[in-house]
Amino acid sequence: MENIVEKTTDTENTIDKKLYHSYLDILKNYNEDLFNKKQESLEYSNLSGLFVTTSPAQWEQGKRILVVGRETRGWNVVNENKPYTDLQSYIKEAMEKQKKFLLKYIEKKKDPGFTFYNFLRDLGSHFGDGNIGWANLFCLDWKGSRPNPNSTPNYETIKELSGRLLKAAIQYMEPDIIIFANGASSANVRREFFPLSGETAVCSSPWVNYLDQKIEKIELESFVLYGKIKCYRINHPANRAKKSSESEDVKAFLSSQQARKYLIDLIKKDIQDRE
Repeated sequence: MENIVEKTTDTENTIDKKLYHSYLDILKNYNEDLFNKKQESLEYSNLSGLFVTTSPAQWEQGKRILVVGRETRGWNVVNENKPYTDLQSYIKEAMEKQKKFLLKYIEKKKDPGFTFYNFLRDLGSHFGDGNIGWANLFCLDWKGSRPNPNSTPNYETIKELSGRLLKAAIQYMEPDIIIFANGASSANVRREFFPLSGETAVCSSPWVNYLDQKIEKIELESFVLYGKIKCYRINHPANRAKKSSESEDVKAFLSSQQARKYLIDLIKKDIQDRE
């Protein structure tokens, strides 16, 4: 890798400055062809631009909610009119894109149907738009979808990089609550990033389900991360899961949308307990 000479950045706040330097420290050890869009080979050309997380405008201590999705579906940081120049400028551009995108979409009117952004808007309406952060499990998408170990070149590298960037975001943003909304299809990756058992386990009990409230496990569970961060694991907001046989009365189980409403009530209680 080339030697990195640090440049100044006008990232807006102290958290974002820490994130910038952390992202730079991580990314300088990876092949820039993953995201610089200079390679025309299929190995790299089908990858999106790099997604990184920034802190929202308000980010009020005690009410900080970080929602972790799965991946973007097309995410351009550089293009023909704005080509890649250097890693420092690229990270700054990627951070600014994420910040502007979240601010724009969380303030828009709801989309029809079930969408990830509608879920963010619902949270923002209850806890303040500026207290809702957005991260993703994967920092790159492949052909507009989730990277796949069977078809995505450099999958292990992408997965490793994604985990490091997500952990850095959690470290410096210090969320009070994390909602893992990446869905069942990538649950194995989440568990790899944040092990549930063994010597490297970082997810601890109480691991709570809400079957008593007629909410299936796939729709809502909670646990504690790093011994201090309250976490909820939900189905991806765009998914409407089939009802399982976990309930004797399958029809009694709440819909995904109702489970989200119950989650909001739980978060309200979490915040009240902190005050």
